[in-house]
Amino acid sequence: MTKPKIVQLIDTLDPGGAERMAINMANEFTKRGFHHSLIVSRHFGSLKDQISDLSLLKILGKKNTFDIKAFRALLRELNRFEAEILHAHGTSIYWGVMAKWFRPSLRLIWHDHLGISKDVIEHNPRNEIKWLSRWIDFVITANESTKEYWLSKGYWKEERVTYLQNFPSLKLMPRKKNPVFTFVHLANFRSEKGQAVLVQAVKKLKSKGLDFKVRMVGKEVDPEWKRGIKDSIREFELENQISLEGEINDVSKLLSEVDAGLVVSEREGLPVALLEYGLAGLPVISSQVGQCPEVLERGKYGFLFPPGDIDSLVDLMEKMILNPLVLENLSQKFRIHVEGNYGPTQFFGGYEKIINL
Repeated sequence: MTKPKIVQLIDTLDPGGAERMAINMANEFTKRGFHHSLIVSRHFGSLKDQISDLSLLKILGKKNTFDIKAFRALLRELNRFEAEILHAHGTSIYWGVMAKWFRPSLRLIWHDHLGISKDVIEHNPRNEIKWLSRWIDFVITANESTKEYWLSKGYWKEERVTYLQNFPSLKLMPRKKNPVFTFVHLANFRSEKGQAVLVQAVKKLKSKGLDFKVRMVGKEVDPEWKRGIKDSIREFELENQISLEGEINDVSKLLSEVDAGLVVSEREGLPVALLEYGLAGLPVISSQVGQCPEVLERGKYGFLFPPGDIDSLVDLMEKMILNPLVLENLSQKFRIHVEGNYGPTQFFGGYEKIINL
C-alpha cells in the first residue's frame, strides 16, 4: 500500500512535550519510509538540531494569527508537496482548518496535547472546536480523559477520536555519580507544571537536614511565574538546594547527570519527560495526573502522589534520598516497561490505522 504524503504543522520547536513529539514523529517517519515534511509556523527553536534530516523543515515566519503572507506560504508549501494529510499539533489546528478551506481534499488530523482538568474546562473550554469540528477528520489525544471529554461533546463519531501514547527518543549515556542525591524536574516554567509545589517541598526537606539538590530545567514560557519561583527560592534561602536552568538541547546528557526524575504537574496528558526518565533508567516520583498513573501502573514502576500534596511529595523525596540503592531495581524495571510499551512501534501501530481509514 502506498503511504500518503504527510505534513506536520506546529507553532515552534522550542522545548516542550508537543514539540518533542513532532520531532520524534518526523524522525520516525523518515525511518519508516514516509514522504513527509514538518512546517514550523513561528520560529524553529533549539529542538531543530534534533531532527535527522534538516531538509524536511520549513518555516513560515508567522507573526500573528492574521499573518496573511505566512498563511499563503503554508498553502504554497502544501500544494508544492502535494500533501494528502495535514497533522496539526495543538493550537496549529486553527490554521489547519483554514488550510482545508482552500484545499478540501486534505485530510486533517488534530493532535490535542492539552491535558483536561477542571481548570482547563472552566478557563479554556475551547468552545470554538464545536464549529471547527466539521473540518477535522480525526483527533488524537495525549491521554484517555481528553479522548473521553471530546467524545462526550458529540462532535465526532467514536471511531474518529483516539488516544495514542506519546513515545520518547533518547540516546543512552553512562550515568554520572553525584556528590549529593540530585533530582531533575524537566518542564517548562508555567503554573500547571507545579514548580511552586516543588519549592515548598524542598523547603520542608531542607528543614530535616537532608543533603540533596533539585535541578529545575525548562523554557521560560511564563516569565512572571518563573520570577515568582526565583523570589520564593531567595525568600526561603534555597539557592544551595535548587538550581534554575533554561531550555536545553541535550536531554540525554541532562538525564545522565541526575539520580531521579520528578513530575509535579497539576494536570498533564502523557508527559514525554516521564517516558524519557524511564528510558534513562531513572527512578521517578509523579503526581497522579493524566496518564502518569497508567504509565507507572499505579505505583509498580514509580512513586505517585496526589497533585498539590506537598507532604506526600516530601515523604517520597526523603525516601529516595535516604535509600538510593533500593531504587536501582525499580528504575531498571521501569526502563524495560517503557521500552516495551511506549515506543514508536506502539504509536505507529495506531497511527497507520488512522491514516489508512
